[in-house]
Amino acid sequence: MSGPGPTEALLLASPLLGRGAAIAAADPTRDYKVYPEELAAIPGAVDKRRREFSAGRTAARLALRELGAPAMAVPMGTDRAPIWPPGLLGTITHTGTACLAAVAWEGELRLLGLDLEEDSPLDPDLMPTICTPSETAWLAGQDNRGHWAKLIFSAKECAYKAQYRISRTLFGFDTLRITLDTANRGFTATFRTGVPGFKRGDILRGRFATGHGLIVTAIAESA
Repeated sequence: MSGPGPTEALLLASPLLGRGAAIAAADPTRDYKVYPEELAAIPGAVDKRRREFSAGRTAARLALRELGAPAMAVPMGTDRAPIWPPGLLGTITHTGTACLAAVAWEGELRLLGLDLEEDSPLDPDLMPTICTPSETAWLAGQDNRGHWAKLIFSAKECAYKAQYRISRTLFGFDTLRITLDTANRGFTATFRTGVPGFKRGDILRGRFATGHGLIVTAIAESA
């Protein structure tokens, strides 16, 4: 395995979520056994995709055990989102060398999102698709612009995952505006247009960490 692994990812991500969530890691380069109803979602998948998928479900079960919940199957829905056991919410993310999953009881958290990325510059060709005009203007004044653009991308992925359990709506990167608080390692994601459960101007608040060649963003909003 090359690149930062699950141990590094877990060390980076764990402090971001607080006491309401349990988090665990797995290695997407390994083979893990998973439930047949989980594998049914990826028939004919290539080995790399199967390993990444099985690592995600393995990390999810480890997190469920950490939370004190049964280590049950986590199938994939028709919208490709994980179907968590009743009373629970969760989130899964991975790079090519590390996988993380976090879970919480619905009575403890309302929203839970987690995103893991390699800390490499965002492709400049992707910036017009991912960044809003205000984000682009902020980036223009920063050193290491590619790094901060990648962090904005990760924060949007994290916020999308967090809100999806409520909105059940697919939308583009321009729906959310990210504002980074670099001094306090935090961010806000503001809805530029409304979606079910969220109106224009609603804000999600998250935290981020960087290190070991990784970027992690997390949202854990109390119920």
